[in-house]
Amino acid sequence: MSLPAERDARPSDAEIQNMLAEAVRLFAGRAEEHAQERDGALPAFAPDAATATDVMVTVTAMMKAVNLQVFELGMWQAWSGK
Repeated sequence: MSLPAERDARPSDAEIQNMLAEAVRLFAGRAEEHAQERDGALPAFAPDAATATDVMVTVTAMMKAVNLQVFELGMWQAWSGK
């Protein structure tokens, strides 16, 4: 993951998308490690790190990107116990 050269520069849409995709892959791998090896869940972030609206906007966009419906997420959570 790399940020724009200038610290104060606004990242492009593509840069944000690439950072989010990389963060998702890293988090999924680490969360799986926690579930298998440490017998516990890995919190996504601190409770005050993002607002509920931030999360809902992002999760909605992520689900659309992979053509996933809320029902499918609910079924996966029920079947996997996650």
